[in-house]
Amino acid sequence: MKFSLINEYLFLTVFIMIQLPHIPFIITIILYFISSVWSIGYIIKPGVFDKKVAKWAMMMGFFVHSGFIVFLGLESGSIPITNVYESFLSLLWCILFVYINLDYLYKLPSLDTFLLPVVTALSIWALTFDSGDLLITVRLQNFWLIAHIIPIFVGYAAFTISFSLSIMYLTQQRQLKHKLFGSLFNKLPSLEGIDKMMWKTISFGFPLLTLGLVFGAFWVKTQNVLGDMWYLDYKVILGLATWLIYAALLHMRLIASFHGTKIACLTIVGFCLVLFTFIGTFFMGSKHAFQRVSEQTHSEVLKVQ
Repeated sequence: MKFSLINEYLFLTVFIMIQLPHIPFIITIILYFISSVWSIGYIIKPGVFDKKVAKWAMMMGFFVHSGFIVFLGLESGSIPITNVYESFLSLLWCILFVYINLDYLYKLPSLDTFLLPVVTALSIWALTFDSGDLLITVRLQNFWLIAHIIPIFVGYAAFTISFSLSIMYLTQQRQLKHKLFGSLFNKLPSLEGIDKMMWKTISFGFPLLTLGLVFGAFWVKTQNVLGDMWYLDYKVILGLATWLIYAALLHMRLIASFHGTKIACLTIVGFCLVLFTFIGTFFMGSKHAFQRVSEQTHSEVLKVQ
C-alpha cells in the first residue's frame, strides 16, 4: 500500500512537470540544480568544477525565473499569488533576489553551496502544488494585501539565507572540531564571519516580518477575509510564533550576547517554522484567503471583484 501511494505521488509529480506551462520553471530548476552541483563540487574538488559555471547557471536560472514571474504577474494583473504554486514561486524568487544583492554587498564566499540546494529542493516541491485547486478568492489589487505579502516574502527570504548560513556555521565548526583542514575548510569563511552574517540577515528579515504581520492585520480587518475569529487561523497563530522565535533570537544576541552554535540551532528551528507556516498550515485546514474552487469559478470571482 505504501509503495502504491509513493508511485502515485511520483507519477503525479512527473505528469505536472511535463505540462507546457511549467517549462520555464523546469528550465529554472535545471539551472539551479546545475549551479548546486557545481558550487558543491567546487569546494570539494576545485580543480574539476569551475565556480564560474555555478554563478552563470544561477544567474541564468534567476533571469528565466524572473521572466516567468513577470508573465504570471501580467496574467493575474497583480503580484503572482493567485494560488499556492505561484506564491511558492514568488517566495523562491525573493530568496534569490535577496541573496544576489547581499552577495554583491558583502561578497559571501561559498554561501551558494548551502543555499542553492535548498532553493532547488523547494523549487521541485513547489511543482507539486500546481495540481491543487486551492486558489485565492480576494481582490489582488488591495493595498493592504500587497503591503502584507511583499515584506513577509522578503523577510522569509532573509530567514532562508540565515538558515543556510547556520548550516554553513555548523559545518565549519565541525571541520575545526575534528581538525579537518582540507578544501572545504579553506573555502568557507571564519566562524566569526558567518556569525556576523547570520546576525545581519536576521536583523534584516525581522523588521520586514513585523511590518508584514501588522499590514496583514489591517488587511484581514478591513476586508473581513478570515471572519471575526481571524486570530484563530493556523497561519496567523504560527506567523506570530515565528515572530516570537526571531524576536527571541535578537534578544539572545543583543541582551544575552549569545553567539555561535546556540544561535545557529535556533535559526534552523526558526526556518523550519517559517516553512511550516508558509506551506504546512494548508494541510492543517487553514485557508488564509484561499478556497478550493475550480479555475472557472476562480476567474469569475476575480472578475466580479
